[in-house]
Amino acid sequence: MHSIPALFQVLIIFAALIVATARKVHLGLAAAVGGMLLALWRGMGPLAVARAAVVEAIKPDTLLLVALMAWIMAFSAAMKRSGAMDAFSRSLVAIAPSPRFAMAIAPLLIGTLPMPGGAILSAPLVDAMDPRRERDPDVLSAANYWFRHCLELAWPLYPAFILTASLTGLSAGRLAILNFYAPPVVFTLGLLFILRMPRRSGTLPSREIPVAREPFGRRLTVFAAGVAPLALVLGTYIALDIAWKAIAPSFGLPPAAAALFARYLPIFLGLSAGSLYVVAGSSGVGAFKGSVGGSTFKLIAVIIGIRVFSSLLGVAGVASAAAGELASAGIPTVVAIAALPFVAGLVTGVGFGYVGLAFPIILGLAPAGGPFPREAAIVLAGAFGYVGMMLSPLHVCMVVSAEHFGVGLASTIRRFALPLTVFAAIATVYVSLLTAWLT
Repeated sequence: MHSIPALFQVLIIFAALIVATARKVHLGLAAAVGGMLLALWRGMGPLAVARAAVVEAIKPDTLLLVALMAWIMAFSAAMKRSGAMDAFSRSLVAIAPSPRFAMAIAPLLIGTLPMPGGAILSAPLVDAMDPRRERDPDVLSAANYWFRHCLELAWPLYPAFILTASLTGLSAGRLAILNFYAPPVVFTLGLLFILRMPRRSGTLPSREIPVAREPFGRRLTVFAAGVAPLALVLGTYIALDIAWKAIAPSFGLPPAAAALFARYLPIFLGLSAGSLYVVAGSSGVGAFKGSVGGSTFKLIAVIIGIRVFSSLLGVAGVASAAAGELASAGIPTVVAIAALPFVAGLVTGVGFGYVGLAFPIILGLAPAGGPFPREAAIVLAGAFGYVGMMLSPLHVCMVVSAEHFGVGLASTIRRFALPLTVFAAIATVYVSLLTAWLT
């Protein structure tokens, strides 16, 4: 049963997942079935596999994670419907130091709210900021897509970030600190390589949208009103996270329960504060009407499927076996840690795809106390998974951005391929320094 190396078994299952998702099979279903098949292949009995899958699907950590994802999606939809994010973006654009920065900041701000295909929300803003058509459409498409994902690795509301923290056991604060380098690097590379100084040509179209120039004080008021819901979410979350760490020992909770409270209580209360602010606005509870739809349920199914996949890889001993095989074959651990999430990101096109499929293997390759620090491995895997995801033609944000600006995916990718390569190099150097510091 184990004559085929575990690593080859994993690669075969990965190939099957690629074929399944290419044929439009739901990622969550494909992941769950793939995990079950792999566990059976590794010698687990059918009843043991089924039991492990059910236990993982209904365990408190999974259910709380699902509830958190649903609430974040609902909050994002309510922010869009209430107009708070549009007001925030437009007011910041009005006070930005230059149109170039405004064009970068608008999709970045929209990107603070993780919505499937959310680049379609920022595309009209980016389009309106170039009324004289000083930039080519493929540049605008690439800029909208690139800056939309500047915060992907370090923003605590992103599904991939939350799933990474859940699978690795790292606190959100620790994970954000480890990845602090990424947002400024990605933003700067976008300015240097994608939004270079315009070529100063083109014609002024009839559909030009003038930028309002209200008094500066009024613009600050609108900005404050727009940012308030998100500021409440993050401010409450940070304050309660610090407070909980200080008072948690006095409750005497079991370690597992204390970990769940620490992971979910602050962010749930933060979302409650932000949601109450949105409800208190002019849109009222109507802002949340229809906020939970098909896309939310699809995301929930993906999360459950990925959690089942991850759990089965652990109970079947796949991760530890693959790690041992790589070591005995002389393949550098760092190569596998970078390659696996890159491939997973490329074939799924979503952040939680590369996290859920690759990270269980990564954690086996870099066990706690091993020669390669686990935290450095998590950062490296996240960076290369991000690179794979950004390059993936299956990434919905890239598709909708290219469609809005009327360009092909290839021309959009061509515009950000170089800065993405530079980011991978910088991330590798950063991980090298992090490794030296942690060892």
